[in-house]
Amino acid sequence: MNNLTIINQNNQFLVESREVAELIEKKHDNLLRDIREYKKILEDSSNLRSQYFFIESAYINIQKEVIRCK
Repeated sequence: MNNLTIINQNNQFLVESREVAELIEKKHDNLLRDIREYKKILEDSSNLRSQYFFIESAYINIQKEVIRCK
């Protein structure tokens, strides 16, 4: 994969964390761990609010489990 699918949702442009993980060749759960750390940095060291950059969501996988993504 070389391109991310950009989603326009309510005039916000979003990308799915599973696609990002694939693009950067990182396991999705490791990317989510890193995003949690990025959120801490944004919230602790700046006036930026992490919800402007990372929006929580979930999907149901083939085993009918709810999987978190951002």
